[in-house]
Amino acid sequence: MIYLAGDIGGTKALLALADYRPAECRFEIIHQKRFECASYQSLGSIINEFLELNSIDPSEIQSASFGLPGPVSSRAVELTNLPWIVDADKLQVECGLRQVDFINDFYAAALGVELLKPNHVETIFAPSDSPVAADGNRLVIGAGTGLGVAPVCYDGESYLPQASEGGHFDFAPISETQQLLLNWLWQRWPHVSYERLLSGAGLETLYEFFQLYKITTTYDHQDDPTSQNLNKNRLFDAQNMNMGIDVAMGQQVQELKLLSAPQIQQAADNGDSVAQKAIIEFVTIYGAYVGAVALLWNPPNGIFLAGGIASKILNWMRKPYFTEAYLEKGRMQKMVELIPVSVITDQELGLKGAVQHCITKST
Repeated sequence: MIYLAGDIGGTKALLALADYRPAECRFEIIHQKRFECASYQSLGSIINEFLELNSIDPSEIQSASFGLPGPVSSRAVELTNLPWIVDADKLQVECGLRQVDFINDFYAAALGVELLKPNHVETIFAPSDSPVAADGNRLVIGAGTGLGVAPVCYDGESYLPQASEGGHFDFAPISETQQLLLNWLWQRWPHVSYERLLSGAGLETLYEFFQLYKITTTYDHQDDPTSQNLNKNRLFDAQNMNMGIDVAMGQQVQELKLLSAPQIQQAADNGDSVAQKAIIEFVTIYGAYVGAVALLWNPPNGIFLAGGIASKILNWMRKPYFTEAYLEKGRMQKMVELIPVSVITDQELGLKGAVQHCITKST
């Protein structure tokens, strides 16, 4: 049986045809292609091009499933971070498909976790005194073009993902540096969510901020730059109080160097101090956010970081900033200390989850 699946993000659309073999209870991806969303007017045009490239008659396809960024509550969905409204019924007609289903993209990613191979999982935090729970709830989080979150419930037999829009929680500063950052961001947006910072565009925003304001990151090494021990910086002095007023008033007095997220990563790896501050603060905010969501949805089986960013900056995720912020939960630190955190390096995670959804629904 042939299934069509897609992982649709704000930047790219990854489509695949999968051959499911019921006797073996497994599928094999037989055709796959990445499309840049900005080059297309609609999802339908991408699907039709993909089918034409692979000389596939749509009548051969059992069903299709697409993971979409944003809330999926009906057959017609307005996408987050893409200027598209997609309609499942219209796609069936336009593309000649028997059945089209939509699911949240991080629901699909959470389904894909079941299919991961050990070499696609990199542990960045593990409990030191107790083994990881063999079962129990999970949590899938991922920063990419946007910020996705999928709590996964374990019912004693199966893992059941739950769609959410948890990336749009209000950003909560954990330091005076981040409080200045929030004051600055309020000049742009009345509501500042974590997605404004934990995304590709968010890394670019942090780079802009650290160009404008010559301040330290939330954490710094105390005396020895090679030490793993971090110190939270204090900024309450006359100079920084004045800086806080400037930030609140939105004063910007210099030309900015604009870099894309991949360019910032490359600059940081090459030793650029501003890029390094931006990426260090990014992983710090990421760690604080992941720990906060873990307090809402206790996942003893682990937290899995998907999305397109964590795997690309794995060397920065392994530095102490992420873990320090993840664990800094006051009286609840002992709770998060028991929850492992891993980065998923499989870039086809959501695509495989979408295939799995097709198969489960039709068999």
